[in-house]
Amino acid sequence: MGNAAVIDMGINMIVEGLKGWAALSSLMVWPKSPEQWLSETPFVILPLHLSRIHWRVIIVEVAFPTTLRVNFYESLHHQQYQTEIKNVWKNKHSESGAKKRFSKEIVKKWVNEPAQPHGTSCGLTVLGMIYAFVRNAHRFKRHRITEAYMHVVRLRLTRLLLCTTKRAQLSEESITEMQKTDEEISKVLTTK
Repeated sequence: MGNAAVIDMGINMIVEGLKGWAALSSLMVWPKSPEQWLSETPFVILPLHLSRIHWRVIIVEVAFPTTLRVNFYESLHHQQYQTEIKNVWKNKHSESGAKKRFSKEIVKKWVNEPAQPHGTSCGLTVLGMIYAFVRNAHRFKRHRITEAYMHVVRLRLTRLLLCTTKRAQLSEESITEMQKTDEEISKVLTTK
């Protein structure tokens, strides 16, 4: 699962160094005004921890000025959780006080793959989905996630949390090692 601080930190680590993204806090508040215009923002990320037991995410791809692509992801494919996500999306607009609808096309889509292997990896699968979208690493979405893969991801996240106490520029050597780790993790994926 993971708590809000871990999920928010994970999102910040995923998007660190990328230009023009926006992430709402998992507590569904915007801590400060965004530093860029919506037209300069390719993704808006809204992690959701509804019912206080399960993480999901809404990722909005902004193709300004013509289209918003709204991607809903719920890793257990449970109807009740999907209904909650739809309600959050619907209610966010009405609560915003907007007087007019967005005048361009809004495309809504459910991302159905991958499904999480058991009931305790929703936070990790949400982080994986966010990574797949913002880093264009769609391999994650195409493969079946195994428990072994989730174990490796959990260990990697734990290491990041324990070893990342301050912001620092990554060396070329660190980047190369991270790419090797990514390749090793990719070998764990199965394509059933």
